[in-house]
Amino acid sequence: MSSSPPRAITDLHSHLVPGVDDGAASVAESLEALRQLRSEGVVRLVTTPHILLPRLDTDAAVERELERQRSAFDTLRVAAAGRDDVPAFALGQEIWAPDVAQAARIARHPALGLGGTDYLLIEFGFDLQGDHTDVVTLVLDSGRRVIVAHPERYAYLPEHDPIETMQRWRELGALLQVNVGSFGGHYLSGRPRSAELAWQMVELGIADLLSTDHHGPRRSGVSPVEAYDALVARGRAADARRLMELNPGAIARGDVLTPLSHPVAPVGEMPQHAAAGHRRPEGP
Repeated sequence: MSSSPPRAITDLHSHLVPGVDDGAASVAESLEALRQLRSEGVVRLVTTPHILLPRLDTDAAVERELERQRSAFDTLRVAAAGRDDVPAFALGQEIWAPDVAQAARIARHPALGLGGTDYLLIEFGFDLQGDHTDVVTLVLDSGRRVIVAHPERYAYLPEHDPIETMQRWRELGALLQVNVGSFGGHYLSGRPRSAELAWQMVELGIADLLSTDHHGPRRSGVSPVEAYDALVARGRAADARRLMELNPGAIARGDVLTPLSHPVAPVGEMPQHAAAGHRRPEGP
């Protein structure tokens, strides 16, 4: 039997802007996914459509993609106005930056960030080409903050131990985001070590937040309550709250969160600039 939904989950990785990537295909699908997440205790989220830099070969192409996503997000926001059965939501991005050249294109871009904050959700590509510490360093040196998306799902080079590589990213100052579906083995067919690595990350204290990576109601494996309950069942209720409520809540507020910090304050309301999906006026 499932426990009661947690008090205040914040989800910082999803693909629920309708019709812009491989996530929700329509406003109706987006609203259904948002409703389902709210029923499981998600009170706020930042939805993060892909910015696939290797496929956007010019700055103008990046700008067109950002505008397309903003327009679709605004349509969803209007459709959700006045509803009390969906979380508060803001706009961010999941940025595919496989090398420093690609990362340099967007590191200081004022329109990029999770819900108006300085945090960038970065993925390196599922088949890593190195340890990608240079990407992390470049983005951090630009004055931004880095969250590495779902590192438990990557295929690491034979000479790079996954846990040691993740620890290097954290030592540089990056935060690590784990998908909730990994704990129940959702990705095992494509990534046989994903569940093992997800649990190791929690046990070693190198996971910083859990997110759904929700792609709409046509895909399964994205239940935050199932992941929360799995952690509680292993005696890790404090980790569940830290990784699903406190840490992502602090990030959504734009608080400075380092890989070694553990916020304890109650999760507050998403600031107005984030709820509206706008970046703060000051630069990074």
